[in-house]
Amino acid sequence: MLEWSSPYSGGLFFAVAAGMVVLIVVARLFAISERLRSWTLFVPRVLVLSLLLLVLLNPVRRREHRLPDQPAHALFLVDSSRSMALEQPQSRSQVVQQVIQEVDSQLQRHTNRPRVQLFRFGQQLASAADASQLGPQDDATRLGDALEQLPSRFSRELPRAVVVFSDGAVDDAERLAEVAAAYRSLKIPIHVFPVGSSQIRGDVSIDELVVPPRVDAGVKAPIRGVLRSTGYDGERVVLQVRVADRPQLPPLATLPVTLGERPQPFELIVEANPEYGELLLEAPPLIGEVTEQNNRVPFQLCKAARKLKVIYMEGTGGDEYRWVHQALQEDKDIECLSMFADAQYVQRPRLVRVGDSFRGFPATREELLQYDCVICSDISIGAFTREQLDWVVELVSKRGGGFMMVGGHTSFGAGGWDQTVWDQLIPVDMTGGTLGRGWVYHQFKVSIPDDAQTHPIWRIVEDPEQNRRVLAAMPVFLGTNYMQRLKPAATVLAVSATPIPQAGIMPIFAAQPYGRGRTFAFAPDTTADWGRFFESQWGESDNRYFRRFWRNVVRWLSENSTAGNKRLQIETDRVIYRAGQPIALTAHAFDEHLQETTDYDVVAQVKPTTPTATPSTIPTTPMVAATTGKSYVAEVDSALLLMSAEAASTVVPSREIEVIASHQGTEIARATTKIQILPDVHELLQPRSNPEVLKQLAAASEGRVFRSAQDLSAALLTIPVTPGDAVITRQPMWDSPMMWLVLIGLLAVEWTLRRLSGFG
Repeated sequence: MLEWSSPYSGGLFFAVAAGMVVLIVVARLFAISERLRSWTLFVPRVLVLSLLLLVLLNPVRRREHRLPDQPAHALFLVDSSRSMALEQPQSRSQVVQQVIQEVDSQLQRHTNRPRVQLFRFGQQLASAADASQLGPQDDATRLGDALEQLPSRFSRELPRAVVVFSDGAVDDAERLAEVAAAYRSLKIPIHVFPVGSSQIRGDVSIDELVVPPRVDAGVKAPIRGVLRSTGYDGERVVLQVRVADRPQLPPLATLPVTLGERPQPFELIVEANPEYGELLLEAPPLIGEVTEQNNRVPFQLCKAARKLKVIYMEGTGGDEYRWVHQALQEDKDIECLSMFADAQYVQRPRLVRVGDSFRGFPATREELLQYDCVICSDISIGAFTREQLDWVVELVSKRGGGFMMVGGHTSFGAGGWDQTVWDQLIPVDMTGGTLGRGWVYHQFKVSIPDDAQTHPIWRIVEDPEQNRRVLAAMPVFLGTNYMQRLKPAATVLAVSATPIPQAGIMPIFAAQPYGRGRTFAFAPDTTADWGRFFESQWGESDNRYFRRFWRNVVRWLSENSTAGNKRLQIETDRVIYRAGQPIALTAHAFDEHLQETTDYDVVAQVKPTTPTATPSTIPTTPMVAATTGKSYVAEVDSALLLMSAEAASTVVPSREIEVIASHQGTEIARATTKIQILPDVHELLQPRSNPEVLKQLAAASEGRVFRSAQDLSAALLTIPVTPGDAVITRQPMWDSPMMWLVLIGLLAVEWTLRRLSGFG
């Protein structure tokens, strides 16, 4: 289509046209001959002047091209306050995330689907890349603020709809009417998707719990705390203290409580019994309660001394395992899990637990890491998976556990262990070889170097003189595995008193540190056939020294074990803390003689919940020696535990504080304790959802209320697409070669006619 874009008025063009006509008429009238008055000569000139006048009028050719239609734009605004973590078994937040995923799945089937952008709100507005970032972790619900800030996030094109997902428990409901009116003026409806059960009545929670830090067995101790409830005014519950892992036992203490709208302090008296281990304080859940997560709190009143847990595997058949097993079980602080190989020399022997033929070596990493020490006596490589070998290395290097290999036909190099990851654990270089090589039948006695006789494993009796005689009286061995030499970090604890064929004087017992743990090599066999005298005759007409030796070995190997540590004890002033409350932490450290000391460097840190955390990223709190007594004290910021907690929780699950003691850069011990943090938010005091607030918001903005993902998806698909933008181009008519060719042609015709008429 044509448009006129002349820079001058129409009157000017009319005057110019009239002047041109007058000039042509005058020129014809006053022509000097009849031939010059011929219209044939004037027509080309008139046409040229007309075209030039047309150029002055500036006609423009206008072209319009429309771009493709754009999908409609909708915004999802999701409540991420902690009240969205309420209800069970599926929280309000989980319901919303499931709805959003269903809506997305249904929209994907349509080509005209709208473009959806996610935002989360609580204390402030924030964009969200996907549903995984919508977890409830904020301590307030500022919906009005979020809706006011949302327009600043609009793109050039206004959204066609805003959908609010919330339980309606907002803090600024009085502002929503004004905000809704502003959205209505923009013609942006605010739709709502209320969540939360109408059957919810309220909540009961244990808000505080203080337990005496140290209680002797048999002492009756007070357990004090605070019980909070909303929505159950006048109803009664019975607080109970139970054994956590033995729910079939009757309660250790009970206390009836009549619920009210105010927090109620309580006190129960519980008799300390170390055999019970972890206890549980609980308030039975009531009908319509929003969550049971805060109804129970685990705690310990009298910590039982944890037994060292040992795995002992014996390849020698019969009941040979009983010698070491009984020696360890004599110690009330050692728990021994014994196993034997059902067929030692097959390609893949099966390890069988004594007393449980259906189970063998731990099948999971988690189960193995509960132990403090592993003893492998003449077991074939085929009895283990590669993962199980790796777990043992981790137990020693990272968990401070112990490992010991005892000689035999399938041990050390004879069993090919120098070709596995366990080679790094062994304190000596081994002579490799196939089955039947790498060992020798040879009778010999051992000699313990003078500087090694003070090692803890050789402390058989307390009197030093008698102890030297006991060590000298160790019976002969009848065979051994070959050992080449000690590794650089190893310590020799015994050598052969006489040369071993093809080896000479050879290391027999050796030990070394490995990572956080310790390892031990025992070149002969501890049972028949090479060690038959050692197991039965090292004593005074009995084998008492043999038994003491094994207990010494296990205790020394396990001394740094994270699970069995006895050189560091920690305690807190309470079990439950409110957000912002400092955690008063006390630690007691013990030296190698188990005497309390303050000579160590002690720090506390929140134990990381993810394996990817590195030491440099974990904040630590130094502990200082107390002004009285031999202990360390510190205050840990409870915010550190909140930072490491799962967001989708009304109560932070038990978190562990880890304390590490070191001396001159060497770690001595570490210990952990569990506590809980309660977020200090008023939302949990009013846990019921409030859909009416959301319905009023939708009505005021001319929006709708949705209850299902199907209805919401259908509504979004009805939003019309946005027409594509029009691209317009304009080209002046004079900007055309054809027009200028016509002008030139007309001028040429006029010149030609004049020449033919005899003029020019």
